[in-house]
Amino acid sequence: MKTIFIITLISITLPSCASFQSTRIQAEGNKITKEQIEEIKPAVSTKESVISAFGNPTKTEIKPDGTEMLIYAYTEKTTPTYLGGFIVNERQSKTSVTTLEITIKDGLVISYNYKKEEEK
Repeated sequence: MKTIFIITLISITLPSCASFQSTRIQAEGNKITKEQIEEIKPAVSTKESVISAFGNPTKTEIKPDGTEMLIYAYTEKTTPTYLGGFIVNERQSKTSVTTLEITIKDGLVISYNYKKEEEK
């Protein structure tokens, strides 16, 4: 009788656990929000205020014309998981890459470029 009860209990609970889905998120870099970007004002915002708001850039480039490019990159990969994260479905992963390039000259922001790309 105990065996039948255990088998019945497992057969009822296992499918419900298997249908329970959660998401694993892997992130790299400093997260960039629209609110932060709206605070950037060309010819007003300084390099120091940008670094204060976004942290240290992922990459810095000095151009031949003397301008400096601060590049911020944020990558987020979401992957569906099942059974509390034991089963991971990598095929359905989605990756979004956010890039913010800020051009600085004489300590002031002269322009910026923001883009967000979704990959599957």
